[in-house]
Amino acid sequence: MVRYPLEYNQILNRTKYNTFGPVRKNKDGSVRFHKGWDFVAPMWTPVFPVATGKIVGVTRFDKEGSKYGITVTLKFKEQGSTYWAFYAHLASVAVNVGDEITSTGTILGYVGDSGNSKGIKASCVHLHFEFRNRELGGNGTTDRIDPVQFYGDPPYDGLYYIDDE
Repeated sequence: MVRYPLEYNQILNRTKYNTFGPVRKNKDGSVRFHKGWDFVAPMWTPVFPVATGKIVGVTRFDKEGSKYGITVTLKFKEQGSTYWAFYAHLASVAVNVGDEITSTGTILGYVGDSGNSKGIKASCVHLHFEFRNRELGGNGTTDRIDPVQFYGDPPYDGLYYIDDE
């Protein structure tokens, strides 16, 4: 069973707009896909692994023009299948590529406003979170998995995750 990435998990603005799939629109009105869930959280909120596994990707610097900013990618197994969890818009990272994550209580990094969320108002700071079928997702929702498959309905009203390790 996978855990949620934060201790308190609530979809940003409690709207479908911040969940997975064809939930956004371009300026011309055409549909735009969102690739994960956005969990609202204050700056510097600790971010946790959804499962034990191995860190396979870390971006420590908020490069100009980066959509995701500071990121972590965790490779893990669930019910015999391999998946990747992708955490974005972080303020900082607390792990390195190659680290074995043996506890879901390990802090991976901290929520921030890097990437295309830089400078966002405090009430909209969030963790962008994705499940993937491979380390690097393709265009649109290619190689991304709707978190509903792991968690059920999005937590619009929020929920606490109690780690019982």
